[in-house]
Amino acid sequence: MVGIRKYFEDNARWWVLNAYKAAGYDYPTAFHRARIVLKFISGLNKKKLNIIDLGCGGGNLTFQLARAGYAILGVDQSQKMIDLAESRRRELPEKIQGRVQFSLGTIDEKMNFGKKFDIVVAMGLIGYLPNDKILFKIANNLLKPNGYLLVSCRNRLFNMVSISKNTEKEIKNNEALKLIKELKSLYTSVSEEDANKFVKSFKKIAVNLPEKMSFGKKSALSAFGKHVSRVSALNSEPRQSTPEQLKRIALKYGFKHKIYYGVHPHLMDPNLNKILPPGVFNKISGCLEVLEHLPISLVWSSVFIGAFQKLK
Repeated sequence: MVGIRKYFEDNARWWVLNAYKAAGYDYPTAFHRARIVLKFISGLNKKKLNIIDLGCGGGNLTFQLARAGYAILGVDQSQKMIDLAESRRRELPEKIQGRVQFSLGTIDEKMNFGKKFDIVVAMGLIGYLPNDKILFKIANNLLKPNGYLLVSCRNRLFNMVSISKNTEKEIKNNEALKLIKELKSLYTSVSEEDANKFVKSFKKIAVNLPEKMSFGKKSALSAFGKHVSRVSALNSEPRQSTPEQLKRIALKYGFKHKIYYGVHPHLMDPNLNKILPPGVFNKISGCLEVLEHLPISLVWSSVFIGAFQKLK
């Protein structure tokens, strides 16, 4: 955990400034995770909700939830992240400031804030914990009965679609067939309504793409904005999970699965991304976002969000 903490300490400014932007070849995963979280929570049709955001970073999602009218506590184990979040909080209107609190602390099973929450949000956190079950234990302790856990993680199933070093790793470890079997179970029918939404989305994106594209180094930067470089790299990638794996763990620790959302869709072979000019691949793949609520979205998405409800 020390290496992970140092990584986020060193890259705090990068995450605050760039994690929500579509810059160069990067897909704004954090932006879409926040969008989906807000969509799910607003769909509950409950105005007075107490939310805790675990691994809140610089507070981007925390502030969005506060602006939507919810009381929220952001928790992170990086002092730099909390300092950034606090400085940004002071710039908000007083009414919104009053809905937000931040706390520095280690995210583990000993967490206790003297109260229970309606919703636990954990975006991009689970893969940095020693194992998946820890997050469900933490959420069970923090949530009221019937409360919700919203968690995002890297999609291990995508290893069988990406044709990458992870694909080779799954084959060498004799895990490929098991993952393919789970993938096949996701190929369910798409309704005519959803299919029409996809077609309209695709047409809109196709119309907005210029017929001729020329991206030199300077033009790419000007088109997508300045991109602050990360000053250090993480020694290992975050741990991946599959949807079925999380369902089993959730049930074991007192949760029932409600819905999955696919995040960061890929309409084509992901290796085409950096062969095409910057931004083209992700703009085209973005037409799949209208299908993010369907099981099939987990086939082409490198990340997914799961909504789980705590049992009584």
